[in-house]
Amino acid sequence: MKKALLFISLIFSIAILPVLAYETIIIKFPERENWVKVYYRKVGTEAILQYAPKGQYTDDWVETIVVHSYNGSAFPVNVFTTNSTARLLRINPTAPYKTLRLTPNDAIVGRCTHDFKNVKAQCEFLRVTRGYEGIVTIHYMNKNKDDFMNNYNQWYKIVKGAKLYNSYYRDERILDKAEFFEL
Repeated sequence: MKKALLFISLIFSIAILPVLAYETIIIKFPERENWVKVYYRKVGTEAILQYAPKGQYTDDWVETIVVHSYNGSAFPVNVFTTNSTARLLRINPTAPYKTLRLTPNDAIVGRCTHDFKNVKAQCEFLRVTRGYEGIVTIHYMNKNKDDFMNNYNQWYKIVKGAKLYNSYYRDERILDKAEFFEL
C-alpha cells in the first residue's frame, strides 16, 4: 500500500511540474545602454513586455523592444509570421518585409517604413519563435533610420540571440542576471 501511495504521489508530482513551470526571456542589451522595462501586462494566455532605453516611455520612444507571448498557440511559425506581418502592413503599408531567417521554429523579418497617415516611419526586426509554451515574438523598432542602419548587425544579433528559458523554480540564479518575462 505504501509503495502504491508513493508511486501515485510521484506520478502526481511529475504531472503538475509543467503546470508550475514558467518561461523567461533573456535579452542581452548593449552594455553601454541602460534598457528598462516600461510596460508589462498579462491577460489570459497573452502577455506583453516592453523595454526602452532609460528616459523613454511606452508611448514616447525612439527605440523599443516589445516581447509578446501567446501561450498555447499551436500555429506554425511561418503562418504566425505571415499573419503578424499582414496585420503590421495594414497599419503601415509603405515597405514590405524581407525574410532574414526562416526555420520551422524561428523566423526573423525586417523592414524600414516611411511616414504613413498618423504612423511615424520606423525600421524594425520582428522575430517569431516557438517557445516551450507557445509562440513568442520579439519586435525591435527604431524611429531613427540612420541609427538603425548604423547598428543593424548589432541589433540583428541581439534579436536573434534572445533566449527563451524554461524553469520550474522562480528563484533560480539566472534571474539575478536578467529581467524575466513570465508567459
